[in-house]
Amino acid sequence: MPGSKADMKLDEIRKWLAAKNVAHSWSSEGLQRAVIERDLRPLKKEDLPSVFMYKRTLPHWELDGSTYFITFRVQKELSRPLESRVLASCVEEVLWLGHGERFVLDAYVIMPDHVHVLLRPMTGWTLARILQGIKGYSARQINAILGRKGAVWQKESFDHLIRHEEDWLDKLNYIHMNPVTAGLVDRPEDYPFSSMATISG
Repeated sequence: MPGSKADMKLDEIRKWLAAKNVAHSWSSEGLQRAVIERDLRPLKKEDLPSVFMYKRTLPHWELDGSTYFITFRVQKELSRPLESRVLASCVEEVLWLGHGERFVLDAYVIMPDHVHVLLRPMTGWTLARILQGIKGYSARQINAILGRKGAVWQKESFDHLIRHEEDWLDKLNYIHMNPVTAGLVDRPEDYPFSSMATISG
């Protein structure tokens, strides 16, 4: 019997991991952590009373122990600043600084004008506080390099609470394929500022 769509994607991810020596503490176990049922908290009907919901322009849902797909964008007047390897490195650095201390980093891609991240906050850390740290630290670094002042990131980020394993796999695939879809590279592993390309030197 052929495997499910989720099983096929998971097989692709495992093959990719087997071919890579992934840097830092982001091991194959680290990336696959979310597909192990005890670590990925699926959203169930009985969880709904525990979901913290608030709205600015966009709705935001938070549930302790959950994993999130997040997108944040640069200010429109900055055009495509993250095409610069130096500036993209500022964002990548802050993601790795938070991994294992504030959150578990499952995947990321730093595009020319936005960033996608798949992560799970660690105990004691809210998603809002994590994003404040990522955006605040990277904005200070970017502004210092550009010799400017002012906002780097748009105020509001988009976040999606992961519902189940296939949802997680779909977002992981979306993140890694984003540079290919945008026409920046032919293969996801060729894009330098992505978890797909993060290997030990």
